[in-house]
Amino acid sequence: LFARWIQLGAFFPYFRSHTNVNTNAAEPWTFGEAVTEIARNFVGLRYRLLPYLYSCFYEATQSGMPVLRSLAIDYTFDSKVYDMRYQNQFLFGPSILILPYRGDARFGEAYFPPGRWYCLFTDEVEQGGEEKVLKLHFSRLPVFVKEGSIIPMQSLIQSTAEVPEDILYLHVYYGEENSLFVYYEDDGETYDYQNGTFYRREISYEANSKIICIGKSQGSFPSKFRLIKLILHGFSAKRWMVNGKGAPVVSESVSFIEPISHFDPHESPNPRISVEVFSLTFHNEPDDIVVAYE
Repeated sequence: LFARWIQLGAFFPYFRSHTNVNTNAAEPWTFGEAVTEIARNFVGLRYRLLPYLYSCFYEATQSGMPVLRSLAIDYTFDSKVYDMRYQNQFLFGPSILILPYRGDARFGEAYFPPGRWYCLFTDEVEQGGEEKVLKLHFSRLPVFVKEGSIIPMQSLIQSTAEVPEDILYLHVYYGEENSLFVYYEDDGETYDYQNGTFYRREISYEANSKIICIGKSQGSFPSKFRLIKLILHGFSAKRWMVNGKGAPVVSESVSFIEPISHFDPHESPNPRISVEVFSLTFHNEPDDIVVAYE
């Protein structure tokens, strides 16, 4: 139960674990080595997702769209989202679908709204508009990313006081739907953003034009990321251009969580869960950056 709550909490707007005076201890290691490693995986994933989360909070201040969303917000006229079997499913921001289940459940009923959905951990694709029974894993929560989505991430840090590496990782998921994501930074501490000290830019995925456009930056706050690394999920194109010039593309393996240690000598070791992607890296220039592929 604790492991599942930590996994879920990583995708809540407000995330903390605590106890009270004269209650049982609730640190992750209280529940054993496996739970400790599960907690470490998902706390770390949340830290890596902070650029996405912070941008979603910015969107909430501008439009009122909540960070944690009932499926009824984005799929109001889809009758399946009102089925009681799927009432606990929710969106984390505009792009990430979370499917909660009890920690001891081995299988779970799921509904995928229209569009295609990539498993965050394996890139396996589920077709939207379908009901499925999923095989569940104690060590990871079912998390899916909608096609065409743009998910900004950063390197792993241990607290918000720690400065991440100077690379902004933009995970883009191939699809047939256009999308727009507003990326946002500020100092995270003061009200200087009210005087224009912020960093904001629109990032769009144009499926028909085969273009990923990172719009001109707005505001006087300098981004903490010197480089942008596009992580391309589901793309087959191998010829890429940045602002009209050919860009080298690298094939690599990406993993969002580490395997849980092999504690029982009578069982097989837990495999590393990763996805094969293409990536390309370029400088984070303040003007328009147009990435084209064919």
